Amino acid sequence: MKNAINVSEGIMTENYKRFASIIFIIITFIFLVTFVSFYIKEYSPGFCYCGLPLWVIVLVISSSGLFIGGFVYYLFNKDHIKEKNKIVKGIKKTLCFLEREEKNIITALIEHSGEITQKNLSDQTGFNKVKISRVINKLEVKGLIKKMKYGMTNKIVLNEDLKNLFEKVTVSKSETNV
Repeated sequence: MKNAINVSEGIMTENYKRFASIIFIIITFIFLVTFVSFYIKEYSPGFCYCGLPLWVIVLVISSSGLFIGGFVYYLFNKDHIKEKNKIVKGIKKTLCFLEREEKNIITALIEHSGEITQKNLSDQTGFNKVKISRVINKLEVKGLIKKMKYGMTNKIVLNEDLKNLFEKVTVSKSETNV
């Protein structure tokens, strides 16, 4: 779990650096456009503005800078977006082989970071104890989960490989939503 946290912190730090550099580029662009516009107006009175006020020119050039900045951001993250989409497609293909009840249990496990008690799983999915027990046994035979004793109930844990895969997707979704 520590490795997953370190990886996600590394990804977040890398994305923060990209975001900060893009914001810096955009702010620098806006500053340069504003400076040049004021310089031209102050020291080149014969320069043709074609009847447009200075604030309109600055606004248009700044907006085009924002558009260019957004395009640059897309170019920086295009590979990341493709990788995330590929992972999501793989997960959807994997989950399509599961029955509806199995999908519900896997989804509940993902929502609880890959671990949940059998009783909580029953409460969340709405399945009775017998149905939960049968579906858990099927998933355990398939190697997707592990069932461990946990007091008077069982603790259901998602397979480590699946857990890491779903954490990657969860991190990616949270990064794109920020």
